[in-house]
Amino acid sequence: MSKKTKLPFSMMPASWGLKGKTRAVAEAEYYYEGEELEEVLAELDADSDIDKEIAKLEVQLKNDKIGKYEFDKKVAEIKEEPYVNVLKLEVNPENAKAGYMELDWNDHFVKFLHENGYTAENDEAVVNKWFNDVCRTVLVQEMADQDYGLQEGETDVIRADGDTGEDETSDPS
Repeated sequence: MSKKTKLPFSMMPASWGLKGKTRAVAEAEYYYEGEELEEVLAELDADSDIDKEIAKLEVQLKNDKIGKYEFDKKVAEIKEEPYVNVLKLEVNPENAKAGYMELDWNDHFVKFLHENGYTAENDEAVVNKWFNDVCRTVLVQEMADQDYGLQEGETDVIRADGDTGEDETSDPS
């Protein structure tokens, strides 16, 4: 919210000797207050247009005008970087194995997938193919971990100190 001022900043004697960034900060403090002042000051500290946009978003995040996910997505858009995020994970209360995930992504992510060999009739299908591959990779890794871990039916776990966890005072016979 802008302050109501009667005189322009340049007419104030305190502004006459100021130059450069010092003058810009003093002028911002003269004309603005609150979140608007924070945004202007953040822009003054930024080196590039991209940094200015991100600085404004940081002020909005700090003041709870936008959430963390929205901030992350907008920053990725500004930097023209791929972005994907899990928005929701739901489980069917009647069947714990059933559920769904809701994903959010940007066009740069879809472009990234295209560049890495994913094709389909639309963006959602491209992301779905990628997500299915991620799930398959997790499954393959889980199966590989089982091959090197406990096999079905094994019950002894050997801890790092070599102890099997069995009571050594008991007689095995």
